[in-house]
Order: sequence, then C-alpha cells, then structure tokens
Amino acid sequence: MKSATMCQEIPCERSIAERPRYFARQLITPDDLNLEQEYFRSKQRWHNRMLHGWGVVCGAQVCMAPKSTPNGTSFEPWKVLVKPGYLLGPYGDEIIIDCVRTVDLRTRGVTGVTGEPCVDAVDPWCTEVFQQNYNPGKLYVAVKYKEVAARPVRVQPAGCGCDDSSCENSRLVDGYEIGVLTECPDSHQGPPNIDDLTRGPIPDCPVCPDEPWVVLAEVDLEADGTITKIDNCICRRMVLSLAREWWQCSDDSMSTGTANTIKVTQLDTSAKLVTGTQPNITLKGENLDQVDSIKFGNGVALVQMKTSATALEATINIAADATLGPRKVTLVDKQGNVVALPADVEKKFVIEDAKATPPSPGPPNTPPKPGKPVPGKQARTGRRKGADEEV
Repeated sequence: MKSATMCQEIPCERSIAERPRYFARQLITPDDLNLEQEYFRSKQRWHNRMLHGWGVVCGAQVCMAPKSTPNGTSFEPWKVLVKPGYLLGPYGDEIIIDCVRTVDLRTRGVTGVTGEPCVDAVDPWCTEVFQQNYNPGKLYVAVKYKEVAARPVRVQPAGCGCDDSSCENSRLVDGYEIGVLTECPDSHQGPPNIDDLTRGPIPDCPVCPDEPWVVLAEVDLEADGTITKIDNCICRRMVLSLAREWWQCSDDSMSTGTANTIKVTQLDTSAKLVTGTQPNITLKGENLDQVDSIKFGNGVALVQMKTSATALEATINIAADATLGPRKVTLVDKQGNVVALPADVEKKFVIEDAKATPPSPGPPNTPPKPGKPVPGKQARTGRRKGADEEV
C-alpha cells in the first residue's frame, strides 16, 4: 500500500457533540457520514483521556541496534530499535506500534502506519538528512499519533468532463511518528502517589496537554554516536492497566457433590425449643465452616454463630409469638447457595409453646426423723385399752 502521510493533530478541546439523524428519503452527503465517524471517535478520545489517562500501556521498549562483525556482535552507532507496543496519546488517540522500527537519532525520526508490512522503506529520490542535536549527551525517543491518508482513487469531474480527473484518498489509517526530543517534558516528571488515588477532595478535570509526544526512553550517547545507556523508565509515563489481571472461580461454587459440600448429620439442643427463649443449638457434620448464615423462618432469628469443619454452634432467639410446630431450616454457604437439612435432622427442630410446657417438679417432701414427737401431740405408749377396762 502506498501512503501519502498527512499529520492531523486533534487537541482535546475540539470535541464533537453533534451526530447526524437519518430519516426516510433523506439526501445523505459525505459530510453526514464523516460527521458520524468523528462523533464516535471524539467520544472515544474523551473516554480514553478522562478514564484511562495517557502514556505507555505496554511494550514499546527501546534497545540498541545490533550489528554483526567478524569479531562478534556489536551495536550500531546513533541507531536504536523500538519494539511493538500499545500507547494512549495525550489527546486520547490510540497508538499501535506493530513492527520493530529502527530509528536514527541524527534524523527527525520515522513514520509508520499500523497494519502495513514491517519494512523500513527508503525513499530513492531523497538522501537522509541529519540534524544537529543541541544536547548530544542525552536524547529522548518519543512517539505521537499520526493520521495517514491512503489509497487514492480518481474522482469523476463535476463539470462537462473536459478537465483531467483529480484524485482523492479513500482511506484514513491510524499511524504514528517516532521522533527525537532534546529534553524530558514536564508532563513526564513527578508521578503522583498511587496510594492517594482514592483520597482527597473532588478532583478537577485534567487540562489538555500542550505537546503530543509520549516519551519512551532516555538515551545516553557520546559524540561519535556510541550509545552508552538506554533508560526505559526515567522519563516514561505509564498507564495503569488491568489487562494482565484475572481470577479463577472455585469449582465448589459452580457445582454440587464436591469435597466442599456441606453435610449435616446431627442436631443437638441445650434445652427445649420453646417460645420466648434463646436456646443454643449445635449442628454436626462436614464442611460446616462454609456456612455463612442459617434461616429458621418467621419468629426465629440467629443471634450468634461459631463454625468449624465438623460443628456449628449457634444461639437463636425464639419470639413469644412465633408459630408453633416443625420448622424448615436452611443453611446458606459463602457462595450464596442454599443447603437444606436432612429430613431426619430437621424433624427435631420443633417450636413448643412455653405456656403448655409443664413446670419441672420440685424436690420431694422430707419425712420427720423417727424418735422425735410431733409438736402439739403426746406420744402414745403401751397397748390400747379396751372399752370395758378401767381408765
């Protein structure tokens, strides 16, 4: 693909809030279709800049250009390699470097088009023009977004057809320009503290940057072009990305019958389950440490609970007006799954009426000890006299 480069920098303030509305029998012009594209592109730029920031997302490392020699491998003077990477420009544009590009630090840099063959094309009609850098000790390799017009086609004349047909580019391709700066911009120095991300007052909207460059690396070189050091961090502005973060769900949260399934085999209570009391209950079984809560129905509430792998101890509150009779008891695990008690265990959970429960019998009456007379009465001794016997 032959491309004619055309730099079109779009600053932050040039946002488009108007989009076309189509209706039946409407005459649609190229301006309508282009406006629709620019509307969504403008929204995407604002989204990138305000929610994600700008800088290097990943890749785009700068390293020395190797050169093969009879004595081994050395490095080319004045030249560096820029590896593939993904960046967000200061104005919200996406910059995709999909090829390894060679940059001569003595030139103005190179221009690339995303999606084209990874070949450094040389213009046969022009020779390389080297520019004098004002600070040859330290240079900064940077990249900026560049929109490239491509694929020209002939356009039919609008007049009588006597004039020659002109050409129009039928494609706009996302590209980039890698250049060389003589100093590190202020926007790439003094990064904020990441710990203060959720602290402080209401933040102001960030101002529009005054330069389109994203710096990739600082290069130290000598007067003859020998590169002594490349630092990819000292002047590089990075964007926080969650592309590498992920997590894996647990099997027990998506299926049943696993080793972590809750099983209840026994129910013990400290007292009868009567209204107006707070008895203690104990469930025994397997994997009871996975229980998050217990539900007993209306009138019965969980006060506190302590779990282990084989036992669950809980204190419950039975209201005075709780419904009498058997209750449906269910357990809820930490993933939100509901586990029902077995029928033989659940039938023991029956609410009784406190008024109908007979009181506990008190201690038995103690008989008087033998040999001691009962007060108020005289002890009888001897045999009983008959009716005809004298008194």
